[in-house]
Amino acid sequence: MASPARKPAAERRRRSAKTGSAAQENQPKRSQRDRLLDAMIALTAQAGYQHVSIAQVSARAGVSRATFYEQFTDKEDCLLSAYRAAAERLLSQTSLSAGEDGDWSQAAGTALAALARALQHDPDAGRLLFVEMLAGGPRSKQTRRVVIGAFEERIQEFLDSAQSGAERMDIPAIGVVGALRSIVARYLRIHAEDELPMLTADGIAWVRSYAVPASRELWSTGPDALLPEAPEPPVLERAGSPPARLPRGRHGLPAGVIARSQRTRIINATAEVMASKGYENATVTDIVAAAGVSREVFYEHFSDKQNAFLEAQQHPTQHILDACASAYFAARDWPERIWNAFGTLLRLISENRAISHLRLVECYAAGPDAIRRAEEITRSFTIFLEEGYSYSPRAGSLPRLYSHAIAGAIFEIIQRHVAHEDYAGLVRRLPQLTYMALAPFTGPQEAVRLVSALKEGGSREDAAVRALR
Repeated sequence: MASPARKPAAERRRRSAKTGSAAQENQPKRSQRDRLLDAMIALTAQAGYQHVSIAQVSARAGVSRATFYEQFTDKEDCLLSAYRAAAERLLSQTSLSAGEDGDWSQAAGTALAALARALQHDPDAGRLLFVEMLAGGPRSKQTRRVVIGAFEERIQEFLDSAQSGAERMDIPAIGVVGALRSIVARYLRIHAEDELPMLTADGIAWVRSYAVPASRELWSTGPDALLPEAPEPPVLERAGSPPARLPRGRHGLPAGVIARSQRTRIINATAEVMASKGYENATVTDIVAAAGVSREVFYEHFSDKQNAFLEAQQHPTQHILDACASAYFAARDWPERIWNAFGTLLRLISENRAISHLRLVECYAAGPDAIRRAEEITRSFTIFLEEGYSYSPRAGSLPRLYSHAIAGAIFEIIQRHVAHEDYAGLVRRLPQLTYMALAPFTGPQEAVRLVSALKEGGSREDAAVRALR
């Protein structure tokens, strides 16, 4: 489907002001606490949590700093309360129950349509719920795990028990949440929330593409969807490994070689520091110490910490795409190509942990530009799904939303493992992720057969692909 058009920022502001004014006229006077929560939600959606100050929140709410501290202990405490309020506004309207007649599609469609309408009317709450909460500290991440975890449990129960005729959906709830989060975040970022209700039918069709007979054992959440346990993957840091320190004194090396060495060392040091301290707590002093360069050298290459972060985020992208593409085209047919490409991706992530953590986890703390790049990284892997639309006669008519849903589902699983530093568990997910990519195009039963064969026999990779390891 065509990409949604970006709405002008001025139009977005006018619409928000008009909606806000109308809402205020029909609502009772808000308490100081409620106004502070509204201010935190709005400012976080606009500028990103890390760029919001207590002074800004207090000013927008029309209260003093002293009043802020009467309500909350610190900025993150306010964020936690705002997040719970946003979740209540949006998720409480999403009732997941198939009813007595067991009509799965109708129940799911009603729930998704209600959520889409809620997001359309309260996009700032949606931005906080699905994106910005990942930018907080440990307390924020724990709160998000609890809230989203409860939502996932409701979805999993619905997928396991609800039936349409004699069907259940053979897809893990984390995949559904990931697809939902990815698509919602994309449309909210470009201020196209009014188009979300129109995606409901395609979204339900995507989930139903994993439908299997109710009598059949669910494969995607069972032991066969994982590779056998293996030793912890090695840490190679090959995709962005720092070059050796340059020799001291006169060495006669070209200026370009020196600059490239310094820049690469700073990029790798940025990833290491972010992995150990987090974006908010990391400083330029930490980075230059880890890189073994002076502050002057740092500022010759980067304007500030965020600039270094963005460059580190982008640094390995071409290498990763090249490696995955080489693995993809080394195979004979599309299912094996998918297996190869995602196998290579998981291996590169597990071998390059600091840069992977920066790209997939810390990016949410580094501001809107870093989040946008993270979304673009996820969408770039939809290119490997294009061949699926010509894999069978029925696949050609499938909505392009399927690709974005699949990519969002897969990267949600990847991101969770990286956030928990569970790289051995991530590599084991290859059969499950391959199944999730294939099933909407092949049907779930055929996808299981294909993945089981690949799991048993492995895939053929030529010498060039093996050399990338």
